[in-house]
Amino acid sequence: MTREVNYCILKSDNLQDNRQSRLSPQDEHREEAHVKTPVRRYTLTTVESPQTESTTFRSISAPVLASLLRDRSRGLQLIIFDCRYPFEYFGGHIKGAINIYSLDELEKYLFDEFGVRSTMGGLLPIFYCEYSQVRGPAMARRLRKIDMHRNHHRASSLDFPEIYLLDRGYFNFWSDQMLRDLCEPRYYISMHARPYKHALRQYTQHHRSKSISNEHKKKNHLRVFSEEHLLEEEPPVEELIEETPSRRATTPRTRLLFE
Repeated sequence: MTREVNYCILKSDNLQDNRQSRLSPQDEHREEAHVKTPVRRYTLTTVESPQTESTTFRSISAPVLASLLRDRSRGLQLIIFDCRYPFEYFGGHIKGAINIYSLDELEKYLFDEFGVRSTMGGLLPIFYCEYSQVRGPAMARRLRKIDMHRNHHRASSLDFPEIYLLDRGYFNFWSDQMLRDLCEPRYYISMHARPYKHALRQYTQHHRSKSISNEHKKKNHLRVFSEEHLLEEEPPVEELIEETPSRRATTPRTRLLFE
């Protein structure tokens, strides 16, 4: 297994308040149609009835992901993206996951001006957030949209033909006691955890102010919700918090390769 760590300051992207900006089912269907993928066979075992249905990606279960992390004999190359905010990530994440919560940063990480980065070719991207309801799916859709745009002249030959979402997110993964050895550290911090409400406010306020400042430049392109905007997850029914010291350091990015 090759492990590569890069440090950088993550940039923010637009975020709209989900209380005001959820798509109707009809709008979601239309939005999805623009970035759907040609039908193809997926390598990993997928969930038959996932929490988040999509034509752009497939969902995998927590046990399937755990087996992939523990068994390297299959020769698969995975890259796992944690789409939560840094205070959530540092509070506990899947081992080897890369913390990217900005849509723009995702493109910069995977592509350069010439196309997909040489070190990223052939990887199977797996996205997740707290519940894999909003932020994770938005990132997955953004990658599909970028990939199809960059390969519009050969849409049947994408750089990332297979995109996966961890069904029900980190909370579900962490909730399984048998999988906590794959969490680092072995904790979970909710996006809406009270001790971190100030940090959350900083992220959301910055995103919203940036969104407002860009409104005059992009008012013909801004939509209530699309791949361009990240939304907040719904608050958990029962808040479960394991507190760890707050960190202000830059977010480590780790790439996992299974060879």
